[in-house]
Amino acid sequence: MTPRFAPTAALLVLAAFSTSVPAQTVLQTDALEQGQAEFQDETQLAEAPGRAGRISLVQGKVDIGGDVGAESSPAQLNWPITSRNLISTAPGARTELRIGSTAIRLDSDSSLEVTELDDDSLRLRLHYGSVSVRVLNVDVVPEFELRTAQATVRLTQPGRLRVDAERERDTSLVSVLDGEAQVDGAGASLTVRGGRAAQVRDEDVRTLQAQRDNFDDWSLTRDQALVAAQSSRHIGTEMTGYEELDRYGSWSTSSDYGSLWTPQVAADWTPYRDGSWTFIAPWGWTWVDNAPWGYAPFHYGRWVQVRNRWAWAPGRLERRPVWSPALVGWVGGSNWNVGFQSHNLAAHGWYPLSPYDRYVPGYRLSSERLRRLNDWRHATRREQQQAGRYNGLTVVPREQFGGRGPVIVPRAPRPNRPQQLVSGTPGSAPPPPLVARPGWNRDRRDLLERANVGRTGVERPAFERPGLERPSLERPALDRMQFEQQARERGEQERLTRERNNGERLARERMAGQERALREQGERERMGREFENRNQMDRMRFQVERNDRERMGRERMREQAERIQRQPVLSTNAPAFARPESRPEPRPESRPDPRPQPRPEPAAMLNAPQRPAAPPQMVAPPPPRPQPSAPAFTPAQRNNDQRANTDARGVSRVER
Repeated sequence: MTPRFAPTAALLVLAAFSTSVPAQTVLQTDALEQGQAEFQDETQLAEAPGRAGRISLVQGKVDIGGDVGAESSPAQLNWPITSRNLISTAPGARTELRIGSTAIRLDSDSSLEVTELDDDSLRLRLHYGSVSVRVLNVDVVPEFELRTAQATVRLTQPGRLRVDAERERDTSLVSVLDGEAQVDGAGASLTVRGGRAAQVRDEDVRTLQAQRDNFDDWSLTRDQALVAAQSSRHIGTEMTGYEELDRYGSWSTSSDYGSLWTPQVAADWTPYRDGSWTFIAPWGWTWVDNAPWGYAPFHYGRWVQVRNRWAWAPGRLERRPVWSPALVGWVGGSNWNVGFQSHNLAAHGWYPLSPYDRYVPGYRLSSERLRRLNDWRHATRREQQQAGRYNGLTVVPREQFGGRGPVIVPRAPRPNRPQQLVSGTPGSAPPPPLVARPGWNRDRRDLLERANVGRTGVERPAFERPGLERPSLERPALDRMQFEQQARERGEQERLTRERNNGERLARERMAGQERALREQGERERMGREFENRNQMDRMRFQVERNDRERMGRERMREQAERIQRQPVLSTNAPAFARPESRPEPRPESRPDPRPQPRPEPAAMLNAPQRPAAPPQMVAPPPPRPQPSAPAFTPAQRNNDQRANTDARGVSRVER
């Protein structure tokens, strides 16, 4: 090729390539729509849960991700929480999650995973750090479970607990501040009551007194501040976000709609306009409002206009209402064009549903839940609206929903005449973005950039050199087919890997359960042996003590017998000087006979025979004193004693 024709050839190649860009864009768009349809079909295989949580407070740097190891993004207020969400806090940061009346607070330098959150279970896993959990509803107690690397915590009563993991190496600390919890770990299971704590290591479990710090005081202060007495009477405590309504609005009662809540906002405020749209599987496009109270009014109930102001109607009071990503109706699509800054572009719009509008979800939902979402017993009259006219309609360009990130509504272009835009063509929700296919987004962005460069100043040559081969349009299609095949293969490999990991995890848990059962059996046998040994030792000690008592009794009896034998025996033949002298016994006094005696005559007295006199009355003498020995006496003394013991007539007193 001569140097003269080199510039011409270069221009010809550029022209051929530029003409192939629109065709590539069309083919790429078709492949994108096909991939989106496949992704939407996959998300509708299982029914979406009817319960979700909320990020109610963010202090410092807090990140949230879809799964462990996945890319995370900064946490946002009112962000919905669902299964397989990973929340991490940096040093000095804190965050709070609310799921109905349950509050979960994460301290600085912590990582918490929501492993499962649906209508029947709430399972958490603390990888490291500190978490404070408060459960008020007794229905949530059997659904709650929190795991660490060393322990599993389940509540048996409503209350408040704190769990610290890996603050000390290979150690988990479970502190029950109120209520009662069951802690399983290290082959043991124990019940921890309020005011106590359990420290669990790999092979050791011990209980101690629960300690409080500034994190516990902060959690208690949050509980005391978020008391919504009026909201709990109107909507209950299991509607997530109810605790913020009393501070930012007022309650009233309407005969048409029942309970109504009116926010403290400007007069021209419109629902679903100050926030962003984010695609969250399995629900789809989900509304995240910027207001601190903007969670419950945008995921439950309906919006109505009362005296030219918007009010929120929560509907009938339920034990646990059904959660929705956004209760709106969609308008427009690819066949609806709206003027944006002197350009007519395809647009999407949405408007808040009223109690008389039927909610049509873009995800799988059971008929019973759909009936609960659309059952309004308080709506007694039908609003007269013109067909195709929607109150509170918000419109943005359709291309806003095709990007990788969320659709930030306040930053999106607005129609040229928004006050006149009150009608549109009913449509469906925008298709999901390809957040799971970063290669497609990169290719699509590159194509759009090239197309924009071509429209904004790069001059395209209008001639071609004969004989120059035109770039083939089949090669990009083949590349996309190969990419789809690779994506499917990667998905299959990931599925197999997850199944293998789940199988290994179940096998490990099964082996751990068997080992735990063996350890428990060995512990029971050891405790039985120790109990039997203690009983045997007690019996032996009792026998020894009884033998000692018997021996001591025999010794005391022998000592008493020996002491008795050693006492001297006094004899009656002892000499006089050895015996003490006895005292004379007092003589009994004779008493005169009280009966009168006849006075005998002298002659008769002399001649008459003597009649024996009546014996005197005997008076019992006093008991004799014990005498140590018989007194020594002499015959003369005996005679004297005999004379002393006779009366004047010579009669012995003893005989008388």
